[in-house]
Amino acid sequence: MAFLDRRVAFARHTQWLAIALEALVLLSLRAGAIPLALVQPVWWLRLSDAAVNLAPVLLLAVMLLRLGDVLVDRDADESLINGRRSYQLCSRWALLFALLVPLQLAGFAWLWADSDNQVNRQITQGEANVAALRSRIGASTSEADLRSLLASADLGPLPPLRAGSLADQKQQLSDALAINTSRLSSTLCEQRATMLRSSLPGSLRVFFGAAIVSAFLFLLRSQI
Repeated sequence: MAFLDRRVAFARHTQWLAIALEALVLLSLRAGAIPLALVQPVWWLRLSDAAVNLAPVLLLAVMLLRLGDVLVDRDADESLINGRRSYQLCSRWALLFALLVPLQLAGFAWLWADSDNQVNRQITQGEANVAALRSRIGASTSEADLRSLLASADLGPLPPLRAGSLADQKQQLSDALAINTSRLSSTLCEQRATMLRSSLPGSLRVFFGAAIVSAFLFLLRSQI
């Protein structure tokens, strides 16, 4: 009888421990979601990654409930409570992880499009700045004006002005600006490609991880 009482007490402890573990997961996800950035794809991808990383904690909670269930008689109150709670736990988290699978694909596609838009905006802004600088260069009336412009504007690495006419110096600056603009575009595109390549393995890990966890939880639910 004492042994039975210990099993019942253990089953009750698994119920509270499962609640504590699920609460830990929710608190961790909430902490990772702050600050909110709902319009940024990286925020969604990071939150999905955190959910998959916390999946073992949820699986531990389910396993504890199932262990407490099998240690007591099937008609005992603790068995019914553990069975109901494990079923509910599996149901809600299996659904959430199932939703993460298409959301992960959508999130990476969003990241792809958003990064492309950001690069295009930066290139457009850079070209607009260069166009304004060209106008200022064209309006310069002396070499001193050009040197003052070089000192005050962030034009990137430029060769020193060569001796020659003012028109030649203006052409030299114009050619150097064209080279810098091309380099800026290439650098931004390379940075975007590097970012996407580095994000792809993590996105695939979350995609397959969420699918596996969801399928496992649905399978556990069917056995309860």
